[in-house]
Amino acid sequence: MRVSVIVPVYNAATYLPACIASLRAQTMEDIELIFVDDASTDDSLSLLRAAQAEDARVQVIAFPENRGVSAARNAGLDAAAGEFVGFCDADDWVEPGMFARLYEAAKAADADAAFCRVIKERENGAENVPLGFDTGTRFDGAAIRDTLIPAMLARETDSDELPLSGYTPRNLFVRRAVGQIRFRPDIRYAEDLLFICQVMLQCRAAVAVDEAYYHYRFHGGSVTKRYSPHVPASHDLSNDALEALLSPYPACMARMPIRRRKMAVTAVRNFCLTGTPYGPAARVGRIREYMNRADVRAWFADVRPSQHPLRLRIKLALMKRRMALTSALLYSTFFNRF
Repeated sequence: MRVSVIVPVYNAATYLPACIASLRAQTMEDIELIFVDDASTDDSLSLLRAAQAEDARVQVIAFPENRGVSAARNAGLDAAAGEFVGFCDADDWVEPGMFARLYEAAKAADADAAFCRVIKERENGAENVPLGFDTGTRFDGAAIRDTLIPAMLARETDSDELPLSGYTPRNLFVRRAVGQIRFRPDIRYAEDLLFICQVMLQCRAAVAVDEAYYHYRFHGGSVTKRYSPHVPASHDLSNDALEALLSPYPACMARMPIRRRKMAVTAVRNFCLTGTPYGPAARVGRIREYMNRADVRAWFADVRPSQHPLRLRIKLALMKRRMALTSALLYSTFFNRF
């Protein structure tokens, strides 16, 4: 078996048929499709059972109770038999040649990992996100530590622009590099990057494929659009684990304060997103409590907001000056812009 594709599924019946169809349409024939249903309460499991009955490549693991996306991916990893393992999310879809192309690129470059472009599918249009590396760019172990992982952690300076997305489903990893590395179930938000960095550090080399194969769907239920009770705790757990993992590598550690600041802004925004259980006064209280944490204050102590463009200047100034009320008003009203 060349490739195992792991798909965690939870209440994804609206989008799951497109995901299943795109995976069954892969040009690579020597492939297994492992769907892990995390105790869905909609028709997801029925859709998966129907696909399993039609296609011998489809495997279905059904959890009796909800355990979270990390546990679902881990169950898929435990079951995978492929030489390489890839991932897909149940509300996304992929191009027919994705896994064949990544597999061939890894083989041609004698690499243990390959990664491609992502197309962000929004309701108002699609964005083909540049990778930043030409097709065929090969990263040996040193370049993984000094260039690739730092690029996934953060930009070189504070920025509104996102770093290179580590995003699990854009990657294909040789299974021997994954070994016994698993997703941490206690990290329920932004859990991808820790796993990716752990695996990348076990890879002899990685290769870029600057071609768009993965369609990342944004919709009203997307985790980035709704309040999560796991923020900021999951951010803290993830960043602490990343620092422990990457402490021997100066290029990585130089990016961590920038990463922490960006995620701190995200944590404040999270209190104000759709689905928040907090009323206006409680939001201000939660934001003030977070901003007054000693570690959060330290992250912004030396920042000079005036050196940055207006939108970022506002965000950094709000954090540095611990302006909880203004932050609550801004993110509750204009969070899509800011």
